[in-house]
Amino acid sequence: MRRNITGCIFLVILLLSVALPSSTADCDLEFRIPEQVYIRLSAEAVDLGLPMSRDPVYYEKIAAVRVDYRCNIPTNWEVRISAGDFRDGNKTIPITRLQWRIEEGNSSYQPMPPSGSYAVLARRRDHLPLAGVEHSKTISYRLELRGDEHEGTYTAPITYTLFVP
Repeated sequence: MRRNITGCIFLVILLLSVALPSSTADCDLEFRIPEQVYIRLSAEAVDLGLPMSRDPVYYEKIAAVRVDYRCNIPTNWEVRISAGDFRDGNKTIPITRLQWRIEEGNSSYQPMPPSGSYAVLARRRDHLPLAGVEHSKTISYRLELRGDEHEGTYTAPITYTLFVP
């Protein structure tokens, strides 16, 4: 008898759970990924050091600066490099005599663009499908003298720009 009562109670609970209307509730999860646009350099100044050779006289700095950059905005961004002419007081050496290259693959040196112009170091399309993550390029510099330069300590500002239209 006790077993029948237990069985009846179980049957009533089962019937009630099936017969009672059920309901559901939904919620939306939301989150925001913030804009991340930055460019960083591993060095604030680069010293080309002493000449590497006497014929021709040239300076070279391998892996002179590392450029870290990130842009998670889905647009056609670019990393640009530009520079002004070398100066020491009134004396100048055109920046186009400076050569630069990316230290990856078999890249070769290319002349720096004239003062007021820029060259493209990287583009979003170069990094697809991972365009929004951080990337790095290591840059080397080479400067060959022509023999028409005057004595002095020359400096030139080099600017790396992450351009986002």
